[in-house]
Amino acid sequence: MKRFKWPLQRLLDVTVQRERAVRAKLFSLSRRIAIVHREIFRHQASLRSALAELAEKKLEKRLPEQQVFMRCSEAQEARLDRLKENLKGLKQQRTEEIATFTKTKSSRETLERLKEESLQRYTTEMIRQQQKQLDDSARTAFARKLIKQQAYQSGMRSTI
Repeated sequence: MKRFKWPLQRLLDVTVQRERAVRAKLFSLSRRIAIVHREIFRHQASLRSALAELAEKKLEKRLPEQQVFMRCSEAQEARLDRLKENLKGLKQQRTEEIATFTKTKSSRETLERLKEESLQRYTTEMIRQQQKQLDDSARTAFARKLIKQQAYQSGMRSTI
């Protein structure tokens, strides 16, 4: 029996590799998004704690420190805005990668389904060919037996 060889196997292999690469990129983007989220929360918590410390101080000490805090908080807000823009860009990239992943996964699943159907047709054809060979062998054996039987019977008649 000849071996099953699917002509689109190389395409399926490349598609599987591409899907793995996109999945890895998605995980990387998710990790980066989580890091940026933590950074944003850390900066926000830092601002809140500094503000809480400032609020606990008496008015005469708080006023001079409040000006310094306001300048620092402007810089922190600018940093937070940059982080939020970075986060927005990362989320956009992730959305695009999810779309790419979905297409690649769909393509892989389609190729795998086609391969399975092709293998099923191949198996059916091989079973059909084997059955045909068995039928031919049986017919040949029957014909030989019949010829042998006729030769035996004709030999018996000639001796009588």
